[in-house]
Amino acid sequence: MPLEKAAPQVVFLPLGTPEEGASLQGWLYESLRRAILGGRLPAGSKLPSTRAMAEHYGLARGTVQAAYQQLLSEGYLQARTGSGTRVSEVLPDPTLNAGYVRRKVVAKVEEQRVAPETPWLKRLAEIEPIFSRRTLPTGVRPFFPHRGDINAFPIDLWRKLHTQQLRSSRLTMLLDSDPAGLPSLREAIAGYLAIARGVQVSPQRILVLGSVQQGLDICLRLLAPGDSQVWMEDPGYPGARQLMDISGIRRVDVPVDRAGMQVEEGMRLAPGARLAYVTPSRQAPLGGELSPARRLALLKWAAEQGSYIFEDDYDSEYRFIAKPIPALRSMPGAEHSVILAGTFSKLLFPAIRLAYLVLPEHLTESFTRAAALMSRHANSLAQAVLADFIHEGHFDRHVRRMRKIYASRADAFAEAAHKHWQGLIEVPEIRAGMDIACHLQVENEREAFARLQAAGVDALPLSQYCVGVRAPGLVMGFAPYAESAIEDAARAVAQALRG
Repeated sequence: MPLEKAAPQVVFLPLGTPEEGASLQGWLYESLRRAILGGRLPAGSKLPSTRAMAEHYGLARGTVQAAYQQLLSEGYLQARTGSGTRVSEVLPDPTLNAGYVRRKVVAKVEEQRVAPETPWLKRLAEIEPIFSRRTLPTGVRPFFPHRGDINAFPIDLWRKLHTQQLRSSRLTMLLDSDPAGLPSLREAIAGYLAIARGVQVSPQRILVLGSVQQGLDICLRLLAPGDSQVWMEDPGYPGARQLMDISGIRRVDVPVDRAGMQVEEGMRLAPGARLAYVTPSRQAPLGGELSPARRLALLKWAAEQGSYIFEDDYDSEYRFIAKPIPALRSMPGAEHSVILAGTFSKLLFPAIRLAYLVLPEHLTESFTRAAALMSRHANSLAQAVLADFIHEGHFDRHVRRMRKIYASRADAFAEAAHKHWQGLIEVPEIRAGMDIACHLQVENEREAFARLQAAGVDALPLSQYCVGVRAPGLVMGFAPYAESAIEDAARAVAQALRG
């Protein structure tokens, strides 16, 4: 009688213990792979079932199954019905399996961590982006600047318009759309600009984007390549300055006074600059307007040099003492050199993430191609809702209503400052906007800022907006805070600064 062939013995090996913090699946996989390659698990050896292996080593069965599956996929194990899981008769080349490749990739990453950084990475490491989670407060604490009152937004109306766009007959709205923006929204923006900003422009010259920052990024890439010089206001908007810093251009800081950017100083410092970034209708953060003489000088410089002006028109609609000043782009000849940028994030709510550029005719095609390459298109559903919001007159009514609310809160802020901050903070006349640059009458700006933070008051030091040396100051917002909250916070500011 022939002898029966002995069944292969199920093998349990001493595998040691995983290192602290190591993945149990990774530890089991690597231990078994080494045992196979080292001959401790010879070809044909039968491994325990996943249930038995899990019980023996005190692991979850899913952990064992995942480790087995990885070894099977890399060719170290074979599984046959009725025969269990066994070590393969022919082992794979260890340099071709996924585990080897993964370890090599990890080793390469570790090596690159100490290698020289690229210029972009190096410059990014040197700044704290103004939009980062660490620089934006989580709540709405007075007196954080650059914010409107989202509680006053007509959300029920917006929801209704949004629902209308999601009818089954309009589901094409969920597909990709024109990279330049929905025609209906560009038409609405053109109509709004003609009335509110004095800018007569064809909808074909308008490019809809996700933010003004994106528009400036495209400008820097297309119009100021390499080590081109670019004028930047000082003090000026930190987000624009940071974008210039990481782009590799040569930023030229042009001082600002009560009449806006000192254009003559810009021409002295860098007459051949390719681009000038300005906030002419309400300078950020000081709040003044670019004087008529300097507007003309800026346009003349751009025409003579073949340069461009990036006009950031961020919240000029909120002017309290008179009608809003027309945009620089509305002046004769400006259509050839001025790129007007506007945003709905300030006028409606930040999460809408819709902005626009008004472009010279000869730049429209290249900017649209760049936008299509970088982001394809802005959110088309939000665009459609916004187009209806503007066409039906809701936008104009909302802006007029918020202008009155913000004017009242500006008055309350000024009154509270006069009442509580004598000898501490000087508040200039508030003529427009949602925030104001105030003069600190205490010497140490950093210490004052720290005291306010500890007291639950948010403001930004003026030094964050400056490159050159300026007197101590704070940029303080008032728009999203009710009059009673302004009064309470003003009292807290005084207590904090007086110690």
